[in-house]
Amino acid sequence: MKNRMSLTSCQSILTRIQLPKMKIIASIGLAFLPMLIFAQALEELGKQRVEFEETPGIAIAWVEDGQSHFFSWGFADISHQELVTSKTLFEIGSITKTFTCSTLSYLVLQHELALTDQAQLYLPGTIQLPEKNGKSILLLHLATARSGLPRLPGNLNPADPTNPYVDYTEKELTAYLNNCELPSEPGSKYEYSNLGMGLLGFLLTHKKNETYSQLIKEVILKPLGMNQTFISGEIKSKLLATGYVDKNPVRAWTWSSQSVITGAGGIVSCTEDMLKYLIAQLATDKSILTTAFHEAHKERNDAGSESMQIGLGWHIRDHKYVWHNGGTGGFRSFIGFDPEKKRAIVVLTNSTNGADDLGFNWLDKAYELKSMKKTFTLDLSQVKEYEGVYEITPTFKVVVTSKGTELFVQATNQPKVTLYAEETDKFFLKVAEVKIEFARNTDGKIEKIKIYQNGIEQVGKKVQ
Repeated sequence: MKNRMSLTSCQSILTRIQLPKMKIIASIGLAFLPMLIFAQALEELGKQRVEFEETPGIAIAWVEDGQSHFFSWGFADISHQELVTSKTLFEIGSITKTFTCSTLSYLVLQHELALTDQAQLYLPGTIQLPEKNGKSILLLHLATARSGLPRLPGNLNPADPTNPYVDYTEKELTAYLNNCELPSEPGSKYEYSNLGMGLLGFLLTHKKNETYSQLIKEVILKPLGMNQTFISGEIKSKLLATGYVDKNPVRAWTWSSQSVITGAGGIVSCTEDMLKYLIAQLATDKSILTTAFHEAHKERNDAGSESMQIGLGWHIRDHKYVWHNGGTGGFRSFIGFDPEKKRAIVVLTNSTNGADDLGFNWLDKAYELKSMKKTFTLDLSQVKEYEGVYEITPTFKVVVTSKGTELFVQATNQPKVTLYAEETDKFFLKVAEVKIEFARNTDGKIEKIKIYQNGIEQVGKKVQ
């Protein structure tokens, strides 16, 4: 989830310490040897994400041929060296949207509302939704990202930017919607919207006179036995991982009973519970809940490209793989499944580097894995050469500092992040697609920094 709800040293604690392997794998006979080999390959890919410092920890679970598998590696918390397990809790961000839309689908089957109903019908009388050219926002529009509402409300001004949604309440929502103008007609255009999905969750709670937490417990969590899943901030748990940006721990995103965008990204869960959720998506029984899940998977429209479609909340890739991902201040998540082959996977990381590619590649080898870059280890004398202040413009400078053999870069009004060395004078960031090179003069002294991002080169002269 972007706020989000879809910018480190060459050698860190994660690679210096021998990590015990934490995994649970179902008992597999010789008949399942190919599956075992593939499971081992998936585990190695998971380990690689930690060893290449993409994330402090990773938890993966998957189901195939009726067998459930769990694999965990790395740290849930670096400072305390707490290991990730299948019970470690992660913020799952926008995957919450699939819970919101599954609940909507369930209530439709219960004849409590209809997808073609105007959203206005289920809101407090103090809120007046905007229209465009006489067209109203329908529940279907909110569930398929075609409401015309923006990604985020224009009056989102959190008291604490590191916890951006907790204090966005009905008061702020009302003020925004009552003065909002839609740029496009509802139903006419795909635009991913945390506001729209948060609004859908809010109106469902208003309809049922329950909190969002109570609603999803009643409809989904309790029936599936997902007793380790809850709204972030609702319960204090020692199993909750620490999220990281680069190597810096960040505050958890939390939500209260007064928060109104909870349905867009408020859930925390673990691989044990998320696999229960995915197995339920693949079920074939005729229960109302299973039917509601299947209705949510159905393609309703395109999602901005020929290769991507959308159901109720869920995205569908190439008309085949049903999926969603999520991101909060220090976490990334991915779930996806193949309804025909009855295969499903969940990947959770406690960093801002996700592993969507790992999930998609497991579903279909035609989807490529991103390349992992090995880092080049600098010695202390080399590190000191790069330290200094580099002026891009009179008002924009880049400061390079070090700690031990680690190098850090901090641009004006931006956070400090770690530089990773590919080779002498060539570096990259892991929190953004950025390459950095240092240029030397004829005496071999560093005199310039060159920053490459989004096809643009910026050059700064060393001034200190």
